[in-house]
Amino acid sequence: MASKWPFGKKNAPAKPKPTEEKAEVVEYERKSEDKQKDLIEDKSHLKDKSFLDAMALLGDD
Repeated sequence: MASKWPFGKKNAPAKPKPTEEKAEVVEYERKSEDKQKDLIEDKSHLKDKSFLDAMALLGDD
């Protein structure tokens, strides 16, 4: 029968818990949506000559 292990286990020192810091809340102001709506509703690219030529090449027209 084997004898007891002669070396004891050493416990690691306890790690200090980090202090919980509350994160700062950053607030942003939204820009006016009128400019974005104008960009979305702008259909001038559909009347552009290069666009019309490309659509003619694709055969949709």
